[in-house]
Amino acid sequence: MESAVFFLLVFSVGFLFKKYVAKFIQIILSKVGLILHKEIIAMSGSYISFWFFVIALYVAFLRAPVNANAVVEKLFYGVFAFSVIVFIASVVSRLFQKSVPERIGANIIKFSIVFVGLILILNQVGIKLTPILTALGIGSLAVALALQDTLANFFAGINILLSKQIARGDYIRLDLGQEGTVIEVNWRTTIIKTISNTVITVPNNKLSSAIVTSFHFRKAEVSASVNCGVAYGSDLERVEKIAILAAQEVIYKNEDSVKTYTPIVQFIGFADSAINFTLIFRVKNVYAKGFIQSEVFKNLYKKLNEEKIEIPFPQRVVTLNKQ
Repeated sequence: MESAVFFLLVFSVGFLFKKYVAKFIQIILSKVGLILHKEIIAMSGSYISFWFFVIALYVAFLRAPVNANAVVEKLFYGVFAFSVIVFIASVVSRLFQKSVPERIGANIIKFSIVFVGLILILNQVGIKLTPILTALGIGSLAVALALQDTLANFFAGINILLSKQIARGDYIRLDLGQEGTVIEVNWRTTIIKTISNTVITVPNNKLSSAIVTSFHFRKAEVSASVNCGVAYGSDLERVEKIAILAAQEVIYKNEDSVKTYTPIVQFIGFADSAINFTLIFRVKNVYAKGFIQSEVFKNLYKKLNEEKIEIPFPQRVVTLNKQ
């Protein structure tokens, strides 16, 4: 009966602490500028309840009319300490995930803290680690041989995160032609979402060895271009001014275009039927590239027709010998 009373008393103190004292501490921290994240506060609530439950159970055990068992005491200590380690690991991984949003990085941090904490707890309660580590070493070798591809993908994912050349939200193109937005880098694969709303799953080791073109590295602006050709005999200076004007009219109307960049015209070759040129401009992101290119193309075609500048059909000059 006495043990039950002490259990209820300590558990009630924990309930009151969680409901009133923890909220009061949060208010004090917010006044001094230390505002904890809501997810961490919500997560700590469940841990506080568990900690006071373990403490209440331990106090009830001490007040019970039985001889205290060292094994039971170590068990209580191990459970309490391990829950604290898991809580710390969860908080650190959440904070790490704010700067590196990929889930694999946060999972590595959490696993590392839990693993080191577990070793310290086992050492503290008097469990010898040498036989365990020896068995783990032999078992790890067998697991590594059986899971070569999985481990290769795992460490390739770590390499991708640490290099910071590919991150969530980047638009990339692989050397085999697949392209899209990176939506997740997990422990085994990188998931890419295409413009057509399909999903491509790429193993991390394949991605780390592929030639990757990133359209978001350091900045999101990308160049766009429209190719065209005009007839021989055209005034190229006039063609250049008309092409730049056609691009600027579209750029000034579209919010996704880069208005600080002046379009340029590059004449690139003498073809069989035309003098070819490229009209180059910039857009804010790769998603707007196709639409703005299309608008510039239509406006350029309209301007050239209005100015009576010929866009020639393919043609050849044939000379007949009268003899």
